[in-house]
Amino acid sequence: MSDEREAALRTADRAWRLLEELAERAPGAVRLTPGADEGEIDGWGVPLPPEVRRLVGRVRAVRIGGLEEYRLAPERGLATGGWAVGPPGSAHLLHEAGEDTLFVDVDAGTGAWGRVFATTGVFQETWAYVAPSLVAWVTTLACAGLAALERTGTQILEGHGPSADNATVLERLAETSHVVSYRPDLRGVPVAAARRGADPELAAALAGLPDEALVVDLREVAAPATLHLPCPPGPRGGWVEFQRRHGGRFAVGMPRSAQTSRSTTTGAWSEAPLPLRSSRST
Repeated sequence: MSDEREAALRTADRAWRLLEELAERAPGAVRLTPGADEGEIDGWGVPLPPEVRRLVGRVRAVRIGGLEEYRLAPERGLATGGWAVGPPGSAHLLHEAGEDTLFVDVDAGTGAWGRVFATTGVFQETWAYVAPSLVAWVTTLACAGLAALERTGTQILEGHGPSADNATVLERLAETSHVVSYRPDLRGVPVAAARRGADPELAAALAGLPDEALVVDLREVAAPATLHLPCPPGPRGGWVEFQRRHGGRFAVGMPRSAQTSRSTTTGAWSEAPLPLRSSRST
């Protein structure tokens, strides 16, 4: 086993230990769905990196406050595609609630899993870079909950209702899992401008993109960060489809025709035109 693979598995083990500790100490706030065995994982038909396979073998979902469920395991397959998450097979949906979507970037060609992103209907044409990986996101979530417990200095007991301590932990977990308001605000650069002086990796990421598409270089950006990808002017301006390149190292706003509208509940594309809405910043 390579050193890189061993290191990745250790990060998954640590994420699981932290999440397990949080669920044990705060059963009134966090519940875990037991993981899947190897045969079940194979049956999903979704290639998983070793660290994700290790993690979902121990926990397949996290339920916060008895309401919000975060599906770590791709039991239902990958996303069918849409404006919020990109082309079919390019994302694993962790959570959907109304117009809020949290997802992991997946390379539709290689099956490699990349960074975690989010979008919300509150801020139009705005996404968030949430975490460098699924395992990193789980680690951040668990650490946030444990830190809240340390501040309260108590343990939340199951069945004791919404106590003040329970509310403190739930508030901190909500802040961690809903991130489309963090700074810095990064605005997409038109591809035509980004091509000038682009290094080889950026040039490869821009290959095949139209000049009016937008790109954000995330290679040296620490999560979390808010990304603004407004619709470009002109006949192709209508909506943007959020795409990623090179494991999420580059975020792309792909212009879509004004004649093609998006569903406000699923993110899927349809042919019935909708009125355009302007971009808003946080």
